Amino acid sequence: MSEANLAPVNVMVVFYSRYGETERLALAAGLGAVQARANLRLRRLKDLADAASIERDPRWSENLQRMLADYIPPREIDADWADAILVASSPHSPAEMEQYLKALQAGAAHLKLVHVIDDPADRLTSARAQGKQAVEKARQGKASSE
Repeated sequence: MSEANLAPVNVMVVFYSRYGETERLALAAGLGAVQARANLRLRRLKDLADAASIERDPRWSENLQRMLADYIPPREIDADWADAILVASSPHSPAEMEQYLKALQAGAAHLKLVHVIDDPADRLTSARAQGKQAVEKARQGKASSE
């Protein structure tokens, strides 16, 4: 398939990160999606912890300030826009991700969710490859529905 014939694909990468590790995973997945010629939106989930808890952890507080400047939380319009949603998750953020996935299922069950799997051997390469794969699957789905 030539580049001119590629169906446009919109990808949203949703993540929750306190210290930046899962953010890097999300960025790698987003890079894979962009390399596959997708339109991209990166969205960070809101913290469920109270401000006092966050302030007690200087590393969390410092990273939070930076990430709040760089990302907005996912919105319903983002989910409607997306052909594929990549979820970069960590075992340390189950409540944030669980709450988001429940809300997403309730409101937009027709969307395909692609979870970025945490591959211990090479997480970033795996995430990038999964970003590319998600775009190709979404593109194939769009082509078959036309």
